Amino acid sequence: MEKKICAKKLGDLCESILRKYEISEKSASDTVKSLIDADLLGINSHGIIRLPLYLQNLKEGYITKEPIINEVKTSFNAAVLDGGNGLGQVVSQHAVDRIIEETKEKDIYAISVRNSNHFGTARYWADQLQEHGLIGIVTSNVPPIMPPTGGAEARVGNNPLSIAIPAGESQPIILDMATSNVPFGRILDFQSKGKEIPKGWAVNAAGEHTTDPDEVVKGGYLFPVGGPKGYGLSVIIEALTSLLSNGAVGNDIRIHHNTPNNVSHFFMGIRIDAFMGLDQFKRQVDYYVQFIKNTKRIEGVDEIFLPGEMEVNKQKVNEKDGLAIPNSLLTQLVALAEEAKVDEVYLRSFYDVVTEG
Repeated sequence: MEKKICAKKLGDLCESILRKYEISEKSASDTVKSLIDADLLGINSHGIIRLPLYLQNLKEGYITKEPIINEVKTSFNAAVLDGGNGLGQVVSQHAVDRIIEETKEKDIYAISVRNSNHFGTARYWADQLQEHGLIGIVTSNVPPIMPPTGGAEARVGNNPLSIAIPAGESQPIILDMATSNVPFGRILDFQSKGKEIPKGWAVNAAGEHTTDPDEVVKGGYLFPVGGPKGYGLSVIIEALTSLLSNGAVGNDIRIHHNTPNNVSHFFMGIRIDAFMGLDQFKRQVDYYVQFIKNTKRIEGVDEIFLPGEMEVNKQKVNEKDGLAIPNSLLTQLVALAEEAKVDEVYLRSFYDVVTEG
């Protein structure tokens, strides 16, 4: 069962909980904004469902509450950062802000980050870059969850990739994908809702196809999208993230365990006006978008969508109607808020929202 919740009220509650864990106001805001954005876009696997694990790792000292983000190496157009084991969103916002500032005078800037944690969706960060007239490229590594081609055990992560392209009248083009046939977060989403996953998504620890998300979480693995193509792309992303930053690789990366994540990221911003006028480029993108959308459609298809367009349409609906949050997650969040001693008046207000309808 699910209930509709106002995104702002849910975000305010989650920020209040994080503040009780001695997270600064800005860090709490940066973290929750990315999670709420994912839920609004319909990417629930990377939304507020992630917060309880963040809180558990903060409580047990596996994530540094206020990290010192160190510059390991820098050059004119690039930098390597050590995230200080901070919340992934805190580290990522630091990197994105740095790129936005650097590209005011430079045509391209790239940052590889090590020693970070789960950062939400890759598109959230790429989107910020495109909003500043840049082509944004963002990737991250994750623990091994897929076998290499021909392998019988997990050795590569289903590493995410997002590329965001600014547009004029059209919506920005935003590719956001995992290199597996489905993101691991979708497995967690089905698990939280008590639903079976479709057959063909994953196998259990014995290598047998399963529809039970619990079996996947407990040692199963996913399949690379496009077989060797998804596997190859995942390896390249590993090179841009952990290998380029001298970060952790393989089984030293952990996200779904009570331990430092050791995650690495890669961010790049490319100034469009280094190639052509930004307005001219946006007109070109608009023309191309319409060229694609005017494609002759097969029977039963009402509209052609560009990458990222369906999610933005979903966002508009969710901003108006509220977020559909599983009752089990709401109960967990309320318990966490009570445990953290979030202001009682504020919590009563949240109870009112939860019990509506």
